Amino acid sequence: MDYRIENDPKSWNEIVESCGGHPLQAWQWGQLKSQTGPWDAKRVVCLEGGEVVGAAQVLLRTLPFPFKMMAYVPRGPLAKDPALLPEVADAIAEWCRKNTAAITVKIDPAVTELKLSDSWRKSERVLVKKTAVMDLTLDEDALNKSIPNRKCRQYIRKSARDGIVFRAATKDDLDQVLSIYHNTAEADGFALHADEFYRAAFDVMDGINQFYVAEKDGEIQAFLWNVTTKGGTAFELWGAVTDAGKRSRANYGLKWHAILDAKAKGALYYDLNGLLNDGISDFKMLFVKEPTFWIGSFDCRLKALAGLWDWALTRHRIRQSASSVQQDTSEQR
Repeated sequence: MDYRIENDPKSWNEIVESCGGHPLQAWQWGQLKSQTGPWDAKRVVCLEGGEVVGAAQVLLRTLPFPFKMMAYVPRGPLAKDPALLPEVADAIAEWCRKNTAAITVKIDPAVTELKLSDSWRKSERVLVKKTAVMDLTLDEDALNKSIPNRKCRQYIRKSARDGIVFRAATKDDLDQVLSIYHNTAEADGFALHADEFYRAAFDVMDGINQFYVAEKDGEIQAFLWNVTTKGGTAFELWGAVTDAGKRSRANYGLKWHAILDAKAKGALYYDLNGLLNDGISDFKMLFVKEPTFWIGSFDCRLKALAGLWDWALTRHRIRQSASSVQQDTSEQR
């Protein structure tokens, strides 16, 4: 399998869409990570006989001495034919070995089954593999009926009757949205990026952003910020609701609005993104009959120091888990 680098944003996103790719593989996500953090994005296209068969947006990050660098492929790699995904994964690892100083490459494709070559081993996760996924190929009535919780369907109707307006967010909404998010994070005990990260995301992710607010009498009661690829997935990134929004059930109607808009934009799946052991996860599970388990994260070791780096990551995860109120239950079925 051959490979090449793609440096044109439009051409890259067309390749991602042709593979039914995840929005974290879209050009805009790599650009956001490069612009706001210690990452450098490379877009690698895999070919057979000159034809595109797969791709991966590889995020590269410099590590402390003596580790040099790591590579990460968020919700990838991608393959036009699912049967070729193991071969594409090996090709991406080979590209990393030959063209970067990475000691290891991590992948976590959004698939439920995959047999990789012996070069890959289970590893510390970045994204939670236990999630809630809705099938957007259903028509609107069937999609609504697929929501198993009767109260959930009732609250969706209630929020629509109570004068709440669901609309696309504007840049002028960011101050109010970030205030809501900070209050929620403080109450629920989770960390946020700096405000500048979200402000950059509004601009940089134009084209894949699906950012909504629920508003009543000029006050935002809830927001939901997704990214979406046509022919692929709508993926929830960030969201929160005020106390007033909880009383009006604005978060129910807002999520339903986002689901229908993702369907209208051509997404095939709606991923509510990550189930832990918290109230947010309980809310997400109201929309689906059962959780979906992606295969999780796998590493391919490229250099001898990769084993020591794995050990360091494991120790870091253990320390973080001990102090976190949001425990990772993604291995529990």
